[in-house]
Amino acid sequence: MRNAGTHRERTQNPKRIHALEVRRIVERSVEEYFESEGLVKVRTPLMVCSPGMEPHIRPFELKSGSYLPTSPEFAMKQLLAGGLPNIYQICPAFRLEPPSRTHSQEFTMLEWYRTGAHLEDLMRDVEQIFHRTAQKIFENDWLTFQGHAIDLRPPWPRRTVASLFEEHMGLDLAQAIHDRQLPSVGMTSDQDSWDDRFFRLWLNEIEPRLPVDRPVFVTDYPPSLAALARVENDSRGNPWAKRFEVFAGGLELGNAFWELTDPVVQRARHAEFMAVRKAAYGESFPPTPLDPDFISALDQGLPESAGMAVGLDRVIMLFADEPDISYTFWI
Repeated sequence: MRNAGTHRERTQNPKRIHALEVRRIVERSVEEYFESEGLVKVRTPLMVCSPGMEPHIRPFELKSGSYLPTSPEFAMKQLLAGGLPNIYQICPAFRLEPPSRTHSQEFTMLEWYRTGAHLEDLMRDVEQIFHRTAQKIFENDWLTFQGHAIDLRPPWPRRTVASLFEEHMGLDLAQAIHDRQLPSVGMTSDQDSWDDRFFRLWLNEIEPRLPVDRPVFVTDYPPSLAALARVENDSRGNPWAKRFEVFAGGLELGNAFWELTDPVVQRARHAEFMAVRKAAYGESFPPTPLDPDFISALDQGLPESAGMAVGLDRVIMLFADEPDISYTFWI
């Protein structure tokens, strides 16, 4: 237990006070933007029967058998099916992953959905939120994070995953997907899946080479990484997951999907992902159920929509020029 002096020292730390003031401005900027766009602010439960279905994201399980949400995605999509067209929320989310300077097991999620929208609409939302926030805080069009000036003026660069692998590795990713072959990097084993190799290549060879002076949207992921996104073919017939991630200052900030609305495909994806989890982790990370209310919402008809989740604490890090996520919380 910390003594009283330590509590005061921690609470009154100038870095923490600065980051919390930045948080106040960022959250207000987000709310003002979405209200001006006509989105409805919602609040969904923090005890859920299904925390999510991505095979590598570990949830917190409660003694009751419920889970803490890794994202409010399932609940918010039920609201879309119920007739709310454009919604957002700022809420806690929880992921049982090792804490680090960029990850807290309890963190703040900004998530929003637009019906009748596509990924470009969400990209414009992100650009506007960042640009407006920079003007509020700095009265200019950029921020500085760890010695690098980052130009926030829209539009931001868009790059496909395949183009990045071609540029930095000379690798035809579509062919690698077709052949189920990828080169090895770092610590590998015979048990590594194709996805395991992809993530190692991404983290070691691609992500460190993303621009440092501009945010960037990375689009069109391998179909095995679709999660709850649609898969569509490009002009050459190659399938890609219709999703994007946004990066800035060396941080992954958010993830967006052109949403899957087919309940049959969704059930099949859940079974596939739970099989991947079982193969990777065995009994140490057992399968989690698929939310029946979410599937019921899909059966009744989820409208065409696009949705995005942003780790708001990492956004605070950028605008506060704070490399340690722990300073973005009071405790």
